[in-house]
Formats: sequence, structure tokens, C-alpha cells
Amino acid sequence: MGSTEEPVDNSAQTETGKPEAPQMASMGTELGKFQHKLYLLIGRKWNLKVQQSMAQIGEGRVVIKFHVNPSGKITNISFVEGNPDSKLGVLSQEAISEGGESCDQFSEALKKEKPSGFDWQLAYRIY
Repeated sequence: MGSTEEPVDNSAQTETGKPEAPQMASMGTELGKFQHKLYLLIGRKWNLKVQQSMAQIGEGRVVIKFHVNPSGKITNISFVEGNPDSKLGVLSQEAISEGGESCDQFSEALKKEKPSGFDWQLAYRIY
């Protein structure tokens, strides 16, 4: 059984599968730099949770949408696909929430670009 964060880039390899990067802005932009940092924070938390719970997860896929506020706080978490009550759904939502708690606030340049924050979506799959 393997696992992934989806969709797009298959470049990173972990013990639990291949995390795949989500749609991100260019790394040359403030938004892209912030998204990359947040993605890594969430990914570390998700991978640890998956490793600790792999035997209870089973196969599945969830797609979760959320809003990132200029403070770095994540709000409005909702499921686009999958079961929010499944083990995969619960630990994915926890990883997203905890990633936001660990994230810095927007830079001044990003606050000007995205004064209300931005919506983002991540997908997780265990296969």
C-alpha cells in the first residue's frame, strides 16, 4: 500500500509513497514561496500521521479545499471528494490544520497581492 498527496509533481519520495505537489504559483513569486513552505509543513505532518496509522487507513482518496488567511491560519476546510470521517479524511484534515498553525503570516508583498488570503486544494491518496 502506498500514499500520495496530489496532483502534479512526482519528484519527492517518502517511505509511505510519493507526495505529489499541488497546483502552485511560480516559485519566483511571493505566493509561490509561501505555498511551497506551507505545502512542506503540511506534508511533513501528513507523512508522520500516515506512518503512525498506516495499518488503520486502508485505500482511499480525499480532496480537501481550504482558505489560507494572511495570518497563515487555515479556515473553511471542506471536502471536495472522499469521506471526511474516514481515517484518511481525519488525518488529512488534521495535517492541514496543524500546518496552518505552524505557518508564518504573509509577507508584506504577499499581503498586497492577496489581502484576503487565497483558496487552495490538496488531494491525498492511499493505494
